[in-house]
Amino acid sequence: MKSLKVSVIVPVYNVEKYLPCCIDSLLHQTLKDIEIILVDDGSPDNCPALCDEYAKQDHRVRVIHKKNAGLGYARNSGIEIATGEYITFVDSDDYVDLNTYQKLYDLAIDSKADVIFFERKRFDDHGNTWVSSSNEERTYHTEEDIRGLMLDIIANPPKAEVDRYIECSSCCALYRHDVIRRHGLRFKSERELISEDRLFNLDYLLHTSSAMFIPDALYNNRVNPLSLSRTVRPDRIDKNYFYYQYLLTWLEENNFGIEGSLRVTRLFIADSRVAIFQYVQSSHSKKEKIQWLKEVASHPVWREIAKSYPYQQLPLKYALHFYLTYKGYCRLVYFYSKLKK
Repeated sequence: MKSLKVSVIVPVYNVEKYLPCCIDSLLHQTLKDIEIILVDDGSPDNCPALCDEYAKQDHRVRVIHKKNAGLGYARNSGIEIATGEYITFVDSDDYVDLNTYQKLYDLAIDSKADVIFFERKRFDDHGNTWVSSSNEERTYHTEEDIRGLMLDIIANPPKAEVDRYIECSSCCALYRHDVIRRHGLRFKSERELISEDRLFNLDYLLHTSSAMFIPDALYNNRVNPLSLSRTVRPDRIDKNYFYYQYLLTWLEENNFGIEGSLRVTRLFIADSRVAIFQYVQSSHSKKEKIQWLKEVASHPVWREIAKSYPYQQLPLKYALHFYLTYKGYCRLVYFYSKLKK
C-alpha cells in the first residue's frame, strides 16, 4: 500500500456554516496522497452528520466522534490515528489554498526540515482580507538557530517595535510525524493553559535538528468574533498569569536563562494588554469595566514585573499602557484602551 504523505487533522465543533468550505479545500488539494481526519468534538449541530457524509463520499476522510473536551484534546485524538509521513492541522472554520500541502511536502523533502512554518491570510465574512507578514524565508540548522527561533515564537526582546514577528499557530506548520511519535508529543488543554499551539511548538522544536520558515500565506484564517481567542473573559489576566508562570518554569528547566525570562514577560504584558483592550471595548457598563480594571491592577504580577523587567525600553505606547496599569491609574487605562481600534 502506498504510504500517505500528509495527515490533516481537523477538530470540528459547532461550525456547520463553515465546515463544507474547509473540507472542500482539503479534498481538492493538488497533493492527493493525504488523509483528512475529522474529529467531531461532541458538536451540538449538524456537523457530526456532515462529517460522516464526507467520509462516505471520499475514502481519504476518516471521522472520530468523541465527547467534548476542547481543541487541544481533539487534535490529540487525531494524532493517535494519523498515518501520514507529515502531520498538520486546520481549524474547521478556516480553509487552505489548493496547492498548500503539495508545496509544503515538496519543500520538506528537499530541505529535510523537521518542520516548516508558513504564513496566513486573515479574512472575514464581509470580504475583507489582511496579510501582515513582512518576514523572509529562513532556515534553522543549528541548535543555536532553533533555540533562537523558540524565543522568537514566544515574543520579541523589550526594544522591538512589535511584540512578536513569528506566529505560532499549529495550523501554519507541517510537522514530521516521526518526531511526534518518537517523543510522544501531544497538545495541552487550552482550558488549562491558553495558547496550546505555542506550547506544542516549543515542545516539538526541542527535538528537532532543522526547521524552515516561508513567507507564503497559504492558510486562510477566518476572523470569527465567537472564536476562543476573541471571547471577552473576565478571568483572562489570571489565565495569562498561570500561563506565564508555566512558561517561566519550562524555560528555566530547558536552560534559556535571562533571555527566556525577558521574552515570556513581554508575552504576558502583550497578552494582558490585548485582554484589557477587549474587555474595555466589550458591552459591559463603564462602571463594571472600571471595577474590573481595579481588580486587574491589584494583581501582584505588575509589581513583580516592574522590579525585574525593563519596561521603559518598550515602544512608548506599550510602556505607557504598562505603567498606567502598574500604577493603578484605572480610569486612564480605561480611556487609553478606548482609543485602541
